[in-house]
Order: sequence, then C-alpha cells, then structure tokens
Amino acid sequence: MKEITPKADIQIAVLVDEKTLLLFGWIDRALPTSGTASFSEGSAAGSYDGHFWHRDEVSQWFVALLRFDNIAQIRPQRLSITGADRDTRYAIPAIQNIKINPWTLLSTLKEDMPEAMPVVFDFLHEKLGEAGPSERVTRLMLAFLQAMAQPDGFAEIFGCMTGLGALVQGWSFSLAAGERDLIVETDGCLTFPSTVGSFERSDLPSTARGVLGVLHGADTLDLPAIRRIYHKAAKGWCYLEIFENRTLLTDRSAVPHLRAMLPTLTGEPAVLRALKRLSNAQYEGFETISRLELPVRVGLDTAVRVPGAGTLVTGWVLDPDRHVSAITLKGIGLSARIDQDWCRTNRRDVSEAFAADALFAGKIVPGQDAHGFLAFVPEPAACADQPERYLELSLSDDSCAFVPVPTSRAGTPALRRLLSAVNLNDPAAETIISRHIGPLVQAAGRAPVASEITVPAYAMGVLQAAPRLSVVIPVADGRDDIDVVLAKLAVDRDFDGTEIVIAAGAAAHERLSPSLRRYADFYGLSIRLIPCPHAHDAYQAMDEGVRHAASDMLLLLSPSVLPTAAGWLSKLERACKAFGRTAMLSPTLLYEDYSIRFAGIQRISADSAVSQYAGYSRDWLKGREIATVQAASTDCALLPRAAFLEAGGFSRDFVGSDYKGVDFCLKLRAAGHACLWLPTVELIALDEGPRDQAQEYWLQTGSLVDRWGFERKWPRLHSTHTLGSVDR
Repeated sequence: MKEITPKADIQIAVLVDEKTLLLFGWIDRALPTSGTASFSEGSAAGSYDGHFWHRDEVSQWFVALLRFDNIAQIRPQRLSITGADRDTRYAIPAIQNIKINPWTLLSTLKEDMPEAMPVVFDFLHEKLGEAGPSERVTRLMLAFLQAMAQPDGFAEIFGCMTGLGALVQGWSFSLAAGERDLIVETDGCLTFPSTVGSFERSDLPSTARGVLGVLHGADTLDLPAIRRIYHKAAKGWCYLEIFENRTLLTDRSAVPHLRAMLPTLTGEPAVLRALKRLSNAQYEGFETISRLELPVRVGLDTAVRVPGAGTLVTGWVLDPDRHVSAITLKGIGLSARIDQDWCRTNRRDVSEAFAADALFAGKIVPGQDAHGFLAFVPEPAACADQPERYLELSLSDDSCAFVPVPTSRAGTPALRRLLSAVNLNDPAAETIISRHIGPLVQAAGRAPVASEITVPAYAMGVLQAAPRLSVVIPVADGRDDIDVVLAKLAVDRDFDGTEIVIAAGAAAHERLSPSLRRYADFYGLSIRLIPCPHAHDAYQAMDEGVRHAASDMLLLLSPSVLPTAAGWLSKLERACKAFGRTAMLSPTLLYEDYSIRFAGIQRISADSAVSQYAGYSRDWLKGREIATVQAASTDCALLPRAAFLEAGGFSRDFVGSDYKGVDFCLKLRAAGHACLWLPTVELIALDEGPRDQAQEYWLQTGSLVDRWGFERKWPRLHSTHTLGSVDR
C-alpha cells in the first residue's frame, strides 16, 4: 500500500460526543471523502468522513469526523486515513490538542471564519443525523443554527394530520415551493422531509409569499412546543418565527384546511399532485367514493370481525377502467392490502344496476361480472380494542377515496349468513374457504366467549349431594320424548346414586321442564336441568352440561341411545378400572335391526371416520374383547370429568357437528388418555337426525369449512390416514 504524507494543519480537534472526534483545518490536497482511520499501526480502526473546499491556490479547507469506541481515551498522535479503495494511506500530522467542549468549534468559527459555518453545519447535519444524534450533538446543531440563521418570516397555522404528518402555514421571503428538508426546533431539533406550496397574500410585501407545507412523519410532533422552523435558502440558512397568536387546528380540521387551500397553491405539478394526494389520503369518518368523478364505485355486503384475530369483508368494486391501484383495509394499528389476496366473485346484479348509469356508459362489458370480492384480513392481537375499520382506495390520479367498514361480531347468525352466501358451484369455492371463510371460523371458535348472564340449574326429584356418576344427556333439537331413556335408567340399579344432567339447548328447557319434573318425582330420579340458550348442537349443550356436573365420573349419553338390558353401566365401570389408566370407553351401538352402528373407530381422515364393521351383523362381534381404538363414540361414553376438561371439551371452531366427536377423541388422546371399545356391551342407537333442522345450505358450506379446518388442525392424519402418531 502506498503511503502519502500531506502537509496539513489541524486547527481544531474537538470531541463532539464520547464516540466522535471532529477535526477542522487545512491540507494541501483533497483526501477521500470516506474510509477508515487509525492512530497507530495495528490499533483498532474507526470510520472516517471528510469534506473539502477551496482555501487558496495550494490548499483546501477540510472538516472531518472520526468515530471510535472510547475515542476520548485516545492520546493525540499521528493519524492514518485509508480510502475505500485501500490503495493509499495518508499520514496526517499528530493532533496536538483535543478540546473537550464542542462549543470551542462554534465560537472559533463564529469569530474567525463565519463563512465556514454553513459548510461545517451542512456536513455535520448530513453525517451526524444518519446514526441518530446524541443530546450533545443536538445541542451543538441548534447552537450552529441559532448563530447563523437569518429571520425569514412567520409560521402562523399548525395542524396534525394523523398518519400523514404535520401541516404548517405562514409566510416567507425565501422558502420556495418544492420538496424541502425543514428542521424543527423544540427542546431538540428534528429534520423532516417536507412538501411545500406557496400562494399569494395581499397583506405581505411584494417579495414575500404565503407558504403551506406538510412535514412528513411529523404527526406525533408536539406542535405547541415548536420554537422555530429552519430551512436552507439560496442566501443560507433561514428561520420562520412562531406567530404569538398561532392557530392550532384539530386533527379532524387539518386535512379539510389543506384541501381548501389547494386551489390557491402554486408550485411544480409534482408538488401540487403530492399535496392533493395528501389532502385526500386521510380518512375523516365518512364515505367519499360517491363523490368521485371517476367511474369507480364500491359497495359492502358484510364485514365480520373477531377482535385481535381478523376481519372478513365481502362486497363489490366496479372499476371498468382500472383507476384503482390498491385497496387497503385500515384501522388503528392495521394496514393491509386486500386486493392482492382476495377472491373475486361474479356479481351480475352490479353490472345490471349500473348499466344505465351515464358515468359507466359503454364501459361495462356484458358477461364480465367479476365485481364481487371476499377477503379475510388478519390483525395483530393489539388491535382487539380498536373497532374502527375502513377501506382506502388508491386511485390513478394519486388521490384516495374511503369507505367505512362497520363490523359485526362473528357470532352464529353472522357466520351462517356468510356461509349461505358462498356459491358451492364456484370453481374458487375451496380457495374461498381455505383463505378466507375458514380462518374466520377458526378465529371465532378460538375467541373468548363473551360473558353472559348465568342461568341457574334447576334441581328436580331426589337430591344427590355427592353423586357417584353424572349422566349428561344433551337435548339441542325439538325432542320431547326422552321419557323412554329416563324410564330405562330408572329401572336399572346401576344408576342408583347417580344424577342425570339434562343440558337443554335453545328454548328446550322451557318445553321439557314440566315433564322432567313429573318423571323425577315418579321415578325417584335426581335430575338437574341446565338451560343452554346459546347451544346450537348437542356438543355445545353437552359441553355446558359437563361443566355443571357434580360427579368426578361422566357418562355422556345421547337421548337416541336406548339400553337393551340392565347392568350395562357396571360392566363399563369395571372395564375402565381394569384398564389401568384414564380412558374414554364406549360400548357397541346397534341399529334397530341389530346391525352394527358403532364398534370402535380404527381409522380416521378428513374423508372418513367410520366405525369398523358398521352395517355388519352383530354376529361379527362374537368372541371379541375390549380394545384400544382411535376414537370412541360421544353418543355413549364413560370417562373421568378431569380428562374431559383437560382435553378442553368439544371444540367451538367447527360449523357443524360431523367432526366434533372425533376431534374431541384426538384431543383426549393427545393429552395422554386412551379411547376404548367394549364389544360385550350392546345398546340400541336410533338412526335419526335433528328433528327441527333440515340440511340447510349453510350446513353444506360449513361441512367444507370443517373438513378444511380438520385437515389443518390434524395435518399428520391428512398425510398418514392413521392416528398411530397421535398416541402418547
């Protein structure tokens, strides 16, 4: 490496802060403007930045910054500087004296070389601002500005434009329209890139003009704390004083003020377009699409939100000339484009509605009706308490338009409406479910249940203070003939000392209450009626019933299951005890013709979870003994209450009930428990569906959602079609 020893005189060496040394002086040649520096051979290297300008025919003035860790501990000695090309090393004469006080630089330049002050300041402003100035640097920069800047006008009006910046309006002699860096003095000093326009004012001298600027990124600036605003003009650094009776606009009035000033502003077209874009870029709480002169219209059908999880938005966008460049769902703490991942749907009704509209005349092509959209937008958990949502449409003329998005809670009615709106014949139906509907349904299922008024349980018949077993019977349809089940239990001595928990969904408790009271008194049963007004299927009702059960052991029993003989419960209990660890045990369930309905499930996938031997004659069960299975039957199952609660009960993130029983068994086994089937105990399970619920369209859509959710929840099942890997 070539070494050069230039002639130089370091007139000022001053510590700017604990890591930065500033040098000022002259040198007989210009050095590289950046590189590395060291104070001795083999010592740690620091960074170097320099700036040079003309002094006389044989020398250059220079200002340089050296950055070293603990630079204050370095003794004055010879300095080596190497440029970025590393071909040449420059040996600078030893630094004789390092000043501790950085204001030494300012006072020396002010007295001896005032013409160098703007050059040194510009260099410091550029280089020290990159890494975030320290408090000492900030004070030094302000001292420079206060010493050299000249008064140039007043700032009179201030306003905060949330998300856009700060608005400043006043007048100036030399602040020209355009893109400018403005330095704001408060307790410190901050630099903001700004867009400035100017306008005529009859109350000013002919050489002055009104100015209006938007300081980008300054929307959190403390406007009343501003003392001066500095800008660089052709004549040097200048400042705007703050008018004593300044006006502070509210958050909601700053943008309308900018919009009202636009017709008066002058400047380069790009500057005026930028200010126009800003004037239309803030949501002010109301819809602005309808006032557009462009052929663009938007309509919302529904917006369903799970706070802290996400929002599903459906609607349509009519934009035949493609003026819309982006559509973003926004709110406090949320900004997400929906047009990059949405699903488009055909909306012929929209095409027909605007066919006669003059704004869209000749623009809507027959048969091209994909105006609808559906989009699920996840949101951070921190957004849970921020309900306001709106759509921002970015347009081709650099303006924006807005549509409020009022959201509803993702309760059962809202989800059913969404499911009913999905066209199962649409080729994109599976994509709609996997990207949008499915995530919303799962998020709704995982969301905490809103606190509701607790409905007391109603005790009937014989009071059992400490029942040895709780029989949980869910009633979530129009059924009122559970008297046969109760009679079967009443005559079986296995059920002495047990309680019967009737979990009645919807309004079933009012219908069942009189008859249950009669049965309890007649048979001498201990019955507890649990109203479950928000239960929409047997699993939700059963889940609530379990949480009201008084015993540590549970018997889940569907009202469609009928015992064929007494003594079957004791056989289940003995089998459970003999197994040696906690388990969910189900008997064999038979159809009314004594063919097999349930004999343990050995194989599960999203496509199928059918019991082995289903439909076979009961003769196939001869000689079989208790066996571990992949899933038991929730229609009749004996298990500990603690195991049920440890597994989390029945999942709420399924629309229908097809997967809830198998999912519960998977969760139970994942928690370390087993599922058993006892072939030697047989009960009749009537083959009937819900009595007051037809196969509505939303259930068909819901079954696709549930299949997607099940595959996503248990991916190993989807890949292996077996549950061997789930057992622990």
